[in-house]
Amino acid sequence: AAEQLNCCLFVHPWDMQIDGRMSKYWFPWLIGMPAETTIAICSMIMGGIFEKFPKLKVCFAHGGGAFPYTVGRISHGFNMRPDLCAVDNKVDPRKYLGS
Repeated sequence: AAEQLNCCLFVHPWDMQIDGRMSKYWFPWLIGMPAETTIAICSMIMGGIFEKFPKLKVCFAHGGGAFPYTVGRISHGFNMRPDLCAVDNKVDPRKYLGS
């Protein structure tokens, strides 16, 4: 529906780990939110969402989390372990930067 309406989706993760080692120093908000944002991006890419909906516009909170800084590692893993990462989408995650 969002693609058909030419609407932009805003993704702001919330369900982050707040116990154990993440319970101190405001880590859920300092580290957890950017990590969850990165997980959301990778889930959409590797799940093939952007291939299924090529005109879908998405804005991710927190500047894309850690994704812009870890995309090299993510891409490397995607290409080295396609049996684990490229199951639902064969397109390298780097392709989506700047789209």
